[in-house]
Amino acid sequence: MKSWVKFGLVWGVFMFIMLNIVFPLLDGAQPELIKVLIGLPFWIIAGLIFGYVSRKRTKTKQD
Repeated sequence: MKSWVKFGLVWGVFMFIMLNIVFPLLDGAQPELIKVLIGLPFWIIAGLIFGYVSRKRTKTKQD
């Protein structure tokens, strides 16, 4: 697996957990099932896009 894919998946899962589970619990509300079911694929796709956009390209000289 490419490093940008791993990075993007980790970022997406972290954002999903924080925004759909942790923050509602901190506010005293229960996470809503529909938001969790919609949020998981959304954050995985967003994480992959983020990982792809933020990947570093290494430039090599070809002599």
